[in-house]
Amino acid sequence: MKGIFCFFLIFTFQSTTFSQETKPANSYHKKGSFAFHWGYNRSYYSKTNLHFTGPLYDFTVYDVKASDRQSKFGLVYFNPTTITIPQYTIRLAYYLTDRFAVSAGLEHMKYVVNANQMTTISGVVTPAASEKYAGSYLNYPIQLTPDLLTFEHTNGFNVSTIEIEYLQPLFYLRKPKLRCYWNTGAGGFWVVTKTDVRVFEDGQDNKFHVSGYTFTVKTGPRLEFRNRFYLAAEIKSGFASLPDVLIKNEAPEVGDHTVSFFEYYIAVGVNINKRKKAKNN
Repeated sequence: MKGIFCFFLIFTFQSTTFSQETKPANSYHKKGSFAFHWGYNRSYYSKTNLHFTGPLYDFTVYDVKASDRQSKFGLVYFNPTTITIPQYTIRLAYYLTDRFAVSAGLEHMKYVVNANQMTTISGVVTPAASEKYAGSYLNYPIQLTPDLLTFEHTNGFNVSTIEIEYLQPLFYLRKPKLRCYWNTGAGGFWVVTKTDVRVFEDGQDNKFHVSGYTFTVKTGPRLEFRNRFYLAAEIKSGFASLPDVLIKNEAPEVGDHTVSFFEYYIAVGVNINKRKKAKNN
């Protein structure tokens, strides 16, 4: 991830310098138009404390590691009936001005707790929940074996956001009519999860459920061809608080955790309802 951050910092500096040393960027009017894009992402997660409560237990496991689960590249990415299986990004934006836009979209990510990792546990487990793990714990070292816990938001960890974006022109080429922009944005809303979980081998693949809220920021370059099509490559970072994670749908057992995430994605987009091209500066 450090390499990715360095790349974008270098790209930002070089692009800004280049745009300052050339003629002012020639851009199109965008006010009143829409932009739509679709792409695929990879995601990374901070360690988290997973807290589980129910009639038979109340415990927390600490500094739990998790990974994403992106599909292997293949026909699944091109078949219209399967394109939503991989981790995807979708967004629709409306330009309030030539630079500012408001957008709504979804980051479909997947969150999978790494199996058999070592962690620590605090809390109480009754014999009715598990004879093997019954007891009172305080920062006790323990391994997350499948008979203790399996936990994943794999269908998924869906970050739905409304964002304010700013599109900064950097430079352009007359032939072909290729323009480079730098897009930044920030926003938030809620997180919808579909959690497949087993606590002491008891649980299920739950229904879609609003589990909490999120805040995000993003940045990255955008290459636009003839004011119609564009390619976006952005990084996004955010924070999610999930106080209401289902374990057995409407049952009283509930999980909760907070997690920070980082993702990068590449998306192909189209501009629609465009106005006439602006005059050269």
